[in-house]
Amino acid sequence: MKVGQRYKVLYDIAQKLNSDLAPDEVLQTIVEALCNAAGAKGCSLMLLTPDQKQLMHTIAYGLSDWYVRKGPVRVDAAIEQALGGEPVAILDAASDSRVQYREQAKMEGVVSMLSLPLMRRGKVIGIVRIYTSERRRFSAQEMDFFGALANLGAVALERAELHESVDKDLATCRIERSNLEEEKNQFLRFIGIAAHDLKAPLAAIQSFLSVMLGGFVGELNEKQKHMMERSSQRITELLKLISDLLDIPRIEMDQLVQEMKETSLVQIVDCFAEEGSSLAKQRGIEFSVDMPPDLPPINGSPPRLQQVIANLVNNAISYTTEGEVVIRAREAGGEILVEVADTGCGIAPDELPRVFEDFFRASNVETSGTGLGLSISKRIVEAHGGRIWVESPCPETGKGTKFCFALPKRLQVDR
Repeated sequence: MKVGQRYKVLYDIAQKLNSDLAPDEVLQTIVEALCNAAGAKGCSLMLLTPDQKQLMHTIAYGLSDWYVRKGPVRVDAAIEQALGGEPVAILDAASDSRVQYREQAKMEGVVSMLSLPLMRRGKVIGIVRIYTSERRRFSAQEMDFFGALANLGAVALERAELHESVDKDLATCRIERSNLEEEKNQFLRFIGIAAHDLKAPLAAIQSFLSVMLGGFVGELNEKQKHMMERSSQRITELLKLISDLLDIPRIEMDQLVQEMKETSLVQIVDCFAEEGSSLAKQRGIEFSVDMPPDLPPINGSPPRLQQVIANLVNNAISYTTEGEVVIRAREAGGEILVEVADTGCGIAPDELPRVFEDFFRASNVETSGTGLGLSISKRIVEAHGGRIWVESPCPETGKGTKFCFALPKRLQVDR
């Protein structure tokens, strides 16, 4: 299989895993993608029965119904080898004694087979089998590549089981407790687990792309290299989205309380100042910090507050093409007030109320991002007992945007 074909398979699967497809549809997509990538007649995914003696067809593509339902598939010699964790290639299915249904394979037009173990958490749970209509010797490189793709199916299967389990848990909560808060926590846990499971296949795809871009599987022409670099960037964005999704349940379920300690906002801003200055310089704009060195400390989570500063400053720089971005902080009564102001394009008045919504993106500019940065920042600030708001245009300059958040100088945290 050519490098370009591998790229397309990886890219298609990455797109599907980030879509709204149901888990069984994701499995179907992976089986179809394997079949098409191999240029095969068909492909099937079979799972072991609880007694470990037979396999059940779960997903099939390119095969007739009568062949799929021809009878129980027992664990024969070839399947037993695959269940041991090794791919098994059969050159002639009609004559190989390891094949259980040789006559049916001949009638179906199946000549060669490749059986790949389906792994989940280090355990073989079934096989994925590729069928060809001509004699085919699969190379070791092809077996490794198809095997890695097959295991994405195992991840999708686990997501399906998780989804089903969470649905049952939520139904039980509604019937037995009718407790809205409990339902919310269950849903947040689901988001966290599902997002975590998505990281594995995407990281695997990113690794494959890195190998290809490094020239380890053959030379790429400029067009192929450009397409794969764009795909790699897209997957990086998907991984950022997953990280953001993982942040939401952690914050909503009060995990920040464990991170609270006496914290200096001056130090937090100083840690980010160099990065902010570098980003602004790349955009050709000014960046400055205006805050007194003796600003009173607060009780807070340093990494989370730095996340808020980074989100606000990165947004300000992204939406500013000329002028400056400035961070200001001062003591105001019993609070510490922090402002991030820019001279950028501003936010439309009718969109201001929606700025802190999940996945909100302003309509007046095109920039990359997940649309979760501001909503996560709001959650973090409120978890610190603070408040956050936005003004556009900035009252002092009459242009751009100013994001403000206020934190109490002392926050009593129950432990």
